[in-house]
Amino acid sequence: MKLYLVTSSESIMNHWSKALKKYHPMKIHSMNELNCSTIKGIILCQDTDIDETKLHDLLNNSESRLMIFSMLPDFLKAQQYLSKGVVGYGNAMMHESHIQSAYQAIEEGKIWLYPDFISGLITQLTQVKPKNIESHEALEKLSHREKEVALLLAQGLTHNEIAEDLNITVRTIKAHCTSIYEKLAIKDRLALSVLLHS
Repeated sequence: MKLYLVTSSESIMNHWSKALKKYHPMKIHSMNELNCSTIKGIILCQDTDIDETKLHDLLNNSESRLMIFSMLPDFLKAQQYLSKGVVGYGNAMMHESHIQSAYQAIEEGKIWLYPDFISGLITQLTQVKPKNIESHEALEKLSHREKEVALLLAQGLTHNEIAEDLNITVRTIKAHCTSIYEKLAIKDRLALSVLLHS
């Protein structure tokens, strides 16, 4: 799938290009250079370079997938963009490994969010729909320790916070997470939180 990088900032373009060089991205300095209604591929765009008309055309194009980056990511902006059909949102200067995982997720047809925003969405979920998730039937498929980890994940805690809380290693937490996701047939902690709060 063709990859397009859209930003007028040379430093951001260099950062993205370095992170994604193995995908041979096309560098574009303005959305005006794109034919948004017919373009095919994944487009990574800085929020300051977005033209609303072009954005509308891109989001109505079933052959393209758009991820938006910001120098100052904002939770409410993330929600607005996702509700319009954007498939990813993150910090424009985030670590190369995050940029790579974002591209890979979007290429696989998934939605990608900067990890901090996932925690924010989980927190929002728990506030909007408060309920006793400890008795959720899905948890019956898990071991005692996996259930403990799942409940803490669903509250929005990070792997490090859970490891500290349960006095075990982050590596062990990651192993439990993999097992939890497999047993519950879900892909990540956001899906877990949605499941347990439904």
